Amino acid sequence: MRGKGLRAAAVLATAIVTTSCGHGSATRSGGAPPPLGPVPVITSIDQITRPIDSYEVTVAQTRTLFQAATVVTQQCVRSYSLSYPAPQWDDAFSDTPQQLKERSVVYGFFDPSASPGKGYDAVGVEAAGAEPVLSDAQYTVLDGVDRATNKPVAAYDGKSVPAHGCLGKGRAEIGAAPMPADSGPLPDGGPTVPADDPRMVDVNAKWSACMKSRGFDYASPWAAYLDPKWRTRPKGSTTAPQLHTPLEVATAAADLACKQSTNLIGVAVAVETAYDDQYIRSHAAALALFKQQLDARLRKAEQVITAAQAAPR
Repeated sequence: MRGKGLRAAAVLATAIVTTSCGHGSATRSGGAPPPLGPVPVITSIDQITRPIDSYEVTVAQTRTLFQAATVVTQQCVRSYSLSYPAPQWDDAFSDTPQQLKERSVVYGFFDPSASPGKGYDAVGVEAAGAEPVLSDAQYTVLDGVDRATNKPVAAYDGKSVPAHGCLGKGRAEIGAAPMPADSGPLPDGGPTVPADDPRMVDVNAKWSACMKSRGFDYASPWAAYLDPKWRTRPKGSTTAPQLHTPLEVATAAADLACKQSTNLIGVAVAVETAYDDQYIRSHAAALALFKQQLDARLRKAEQVITAAQAAPR
């Protein structure tokens, strides 16, 4: 997600916890792994599709929930004769489904269409836009915490403050907005690809051997993508060639070549699909309830937004 959009959503709506999408974070508890269907040969991002995709919250749905929570928060803040700036929703959660698929905990970064000179461009650079300047009073009613003492407050200017402030009121009325294209919020955390799945262990070993033959030593694509050597970049820099060292560019190029020669992405998608199908079969009732509850929250969120837009200013 772009830096500006994430800041707007986090600062101007509510805090979120970024998870690892439920993939590769556990080991198998026993028994044979689910069998694979056909293993596709993946050469572009738009070929990456999974059964779980249709159950995950979309970018548009996340934005709707955040926007509605912000409306409630703004109304709450105004009740104390204070103001609260609205986020620029065109910037918040603006990644497309394809952009979100470029980054996967299972296979790292994958974008054959990207310019080779950009290296691991998905790491991104935080935008240098200024944060909203809020007063102590605004922070007090927003968070329900006195900034001077760091202690919860029960009232401001003689009027009671809701638990966790106006941000908490927004979350309580609309519910926390899940990250888009993330299976973590699904029942039981969604499908999980165990770190020791033998098909992924095998293809990762082949990818690692390919990388080593090119002079790069990484155990998995995720380790290469998250190498701290290229995850720290100057904020506000606009000179692209300075953002990507020759070593990063060379590593990313080798990474992509090894993914293609081993068909790591095709294997990963086949493995993910097998676990998706297993999960969907075992959670049919829970997934139906999840969708029903999400639809109800979205209807309420849309009503809140519509009412706010129709209200006199």
